[in-house]
Amino acid sequence: MKFSLIATAVALLTVHSSAFVAPASTQTTTALSLESRKDSSPHAKFNKPIFDIPLEYTMKVSDLIYDFSDIRDIVKNRETTFNLDLTEKEKVRKEIIAFKSPELIDTRNSADKKFPSTKMKNPVTAAAIKDFLNFNKKFIRQESMYDKPEFVYDGSNTETTYMAKDMADMRDSFDADIIEFDDEFGSKGLNSTLVYSIIVNRSSKQIILVFRGTFGTTKLSKLKNWLVNFRFFQHRPKILNKITDRNVKLHMGFSDYLLNDNVDKTDQLQQIINILKEVYEHKTDTRCYKDYELVVTGHSLGGALAQLSSYMLAGLPETDFIPKPIKAVTFASPVVGNKEFFKSYQDLEKAGKIRHLRVSNNKDFIPGDPPFFKEFVQTGVNIHLRPCEAAEVKYENTKTFLSQFNPFGPTKEHSLFPDEDYGYYARLYAKDKKSDEFVNEDILNKSIEEIYEEYAEL
Repeated sequence: MKFSLIATAVALLTVHSSAFVAPASTQTTTALSLESRKDSSPHAKFNKPIFDIPLEYTMKVSDLIYDFSDIRDIVKNRETTFNLDLTEKEKVRKEIIAFKSPELIDTRNSADKKFPSTKMKNPVTAAAIKDFLNFNKKFIRQESMYDKPEFVYDGSNTETTYMAKDMADMRDSFDADIIEFDDEFGSKGLNSTLVYSIIVNRSSKQIILVFRGTFGTTKLSKLKNWLVNFRFFQHRPKILNKITDRNVKLHMGFSDYLLNDNVDKTDQLQQIINILKEVYEHKTDTRCYKDYELVVTGHSLGGALAQLSSYMLAGLPETDFIPKPIKAVTFASPVVGNKEFFKSYQDLEKAGKIRHLRVSNNKDFIPGDPPFFKEFVQTGVNIHLRPCEAAEVKYENTKTFLSQFNPFGPTKEHSLFPDEDYGYYARLYAKDKKSDEFVNEDILNKSIEEIYEEYAEL
């Protein structure tokens, strides 16, 4: 199961409000059954490609990056090509094997480099990922969207991985290249960098910047993410002077993660800008990306970084090469800045430079405002998912701790894809028991611009 480990004590929040409720059936609802979610694609009901359903599309892309990270870890840790310094005994003890075509996933041995600023030698295509999984399915098990890919040392798996099935299902909706996947320093201690990916999807004519959420396989990497989440102290980085004269203050943990020099001595935001510039300038006889829209997304810690980076990329003068508006879709994003940050974000919205759909889930207290610090305010149009009725849709809509408090801490309500009917995907696609219709059909059918036109208070 895929659970974010974001800090439980983000839990002391505070703030407001009445809300507009999206049209809904008055009947009680139930999420799609586990089996139907395993074997079918709800978006097919809408008779449109998945990239025209921004809420599910960005959720699936975020989940794909989680899975891709797990697959890369399996290959890095188990593939004989990348463990040549081990003795034969060590190879047996560490369960090292020879995968077929590991270069489809890890391009470190590639002879050239298409984009100079990336850490990846070459892009990894969606087709390559699917081929690798099918070539090596006996060594990798993943039964459903709720399961992490697992290594099977004895080669006994016989079922195609869920990830391969899902990518086959997306087909013409995801003619995509993973241009960058920066996990080089992702788990190397308290000074390590965030994990993000840049994807070009030719099907939707989009460049997608995805931030991975809170994660960690070691105690040290988990501690690092807890410390980032807990640094609620507000400060004003100098880079804000390029964007606004307002007294904007940012969550120190998130802004330091994005703006401070890290292990490789370059701040992450500048690395991202450098890569985006190269991608937007890329041109061949058959490919040109200069008019592609930029979509920024992430879940949990990744949602906070997506919210903050979208603001920076929309407002900085050196990012004028990016077509506007930048579109951000975040899930379970913690608070990022103060009320002046909200106003500055709104200035960019009014100027047509940014659009932000912020998805939260009832009883997920992670996106709330901590009361022991100066007031934080959320941004964008909030789509607040609920278990037995249509989503609450309202501009800004920062929630109070008391309204969302869960004494058991971050639970399945915080997960994108839990194994029961609590998480974001389940509630997004909840169905009315009597009519069998999606209670959030109104929102699912709308584009980001249509949602903004109806709900944003600009």
